[in-house]
Parts: sequence; C-alpha cells; structure tokens
Amino acid sequence: MATKSNSNIDKSSQMVGLLQQLVAIELLKGGVPQTEIGKRLGIATGSVNKILKGVKVSKPSRRD
Repeated sequence: MATKSNSNIDKSSQMVGLLQQLVAIELLKGGVPQTEIGKRLGIATGSVNKILKGVKVSKPSRRD
C-alpha cells in the first residue's frame, strides 16, 4: 500500500504530465515546432510527439 507521501508524489507527477500536455498543445496551436516545444518544456522531441499524437490543429482562415 502506498504511503501518503508516495501518493502525493504520484499525484504531483500526474499533474506535471497534464500541464506539459496542455502547454504543448497550446504551443502547437501557436505554430511552435515540436523541437522547440521539447526545448521549452525540457523533454525529448519524441515525448512531445507522443503527447501531441492525434492532436489536430486547424489552420487559421485567410482574410483578404
């Protein structure tokens, strides 16, 4: 059975992961390349790729 401190560490790790996902998606929406997202978040580009797998970003419509 996990102790309270281990449980808190697990929850903190989950929170960090979720925040990384959120930030990565927002950066991608802003047009930031995956390599740069990895640098900004301090994670490998492959990890960024896994986080963003299946995320679709629509291109802004052109205004003439």
